[in-house]
Amino acid sequence: MASSVIQSTRSTRGPGRGTLGGVRGAPILFTVFAIVLGSLAGTADALKVTIGGHDKECFNLHADREGDTFVGSFNVVDENVGHDVFDMMVKDEDRAVVYSFKHSSDHKFEFNTNRDGPHEFCFTNNKGHPLKLYWDVNVGHHWAHDAATDEHVSELQMSLDSLREMYYKLRSEVLYQKHREAAHRKTADTITGRVMGFSLLNTAVLIGVAGFQAYYVKQLFESKRRGSMATMRSV
Repeated sequence: MASSVIQSTRSTRGPGRGTLGGVRGAPILFTVFAIVLGSLAGTADALKVTIGGHDKECFNLHADREGDTFVGSFNVVDENVGHDVFDMMVKDEDRAVVYSFKHSSDHKFEFNTNRDGPHEFCFTNNKGHPLKLYWDVNVGHHWAHDAATDEHVSELQMSLDSLREMYYKLRSEVLYQKHREAAHRKTADTITGRVMGFSLLNTAVLIGVAGFQAYYVKQLFESKRRGSMATMRSV
C-alpha cells in the first residue's frame, strides 16, 4: 500500500539525540549543526503521489512530543486543474482534527500538535480524474530557551532542535517555491506551444488563401484573354 511505503520513507527524521549536557561553546554548536544539516539534506525529499478521481490517500507521520511542529506544503503537478483541487485533513491518534484546509492546488502549512504519537495526513482529490501531487512535511520541536530545564533537555540539544525546526521551515519554503515554479513553467510552456501551433496554422491558411486567390485571378485573366481572341477571330 502507498501509505506504508511513504511511512517507511519518512521514518528517518534526522540524527539521534545523545546526552550532551556538559558541552558548551559556540564552535561545537555550529560544528554539530553543520553535521545535522548535512545528514538531513540527504534523507528528506518531497514525495510525488498520484491520487485517483474523487479518491483519498492517507499517510502517517509520528510526533515525538506534545507541541511538536509540522511544517510542509503540497503542490499539484498537473496543469490547468483550477484551484479547488485538493482537501487536506490531519488527525491525531485520538481521531481529533488537528489541521484542515480545503479547495487548493498549492498550500503551505505549519501547525503544532496537541499530543505525541502518529498523525494521519489525508488528501482528497475533488476532481473526477487522477492527479499528481507533490507534498513535503517535516516535524520538529522549538524550545523556549527561558523555559526549558535540565530535566527536559540539555542546552545543546535544545539549540539543535530549534535549529533543525528552522531548517525544516526554510527547506519546506524552498521546495514549495520550486514545485510551484515548475507547475507555472509547465503551464507557460503549454500555452507557448499552443500559440506557436495556432500561429503556424494561421500562416498556412493565409498562404493557402493567397495561393488560391493568385490561381483564381490567373484563371480569370486567361479566360478573358481566350474570350477576346475568340471574338476577334469571329470578326
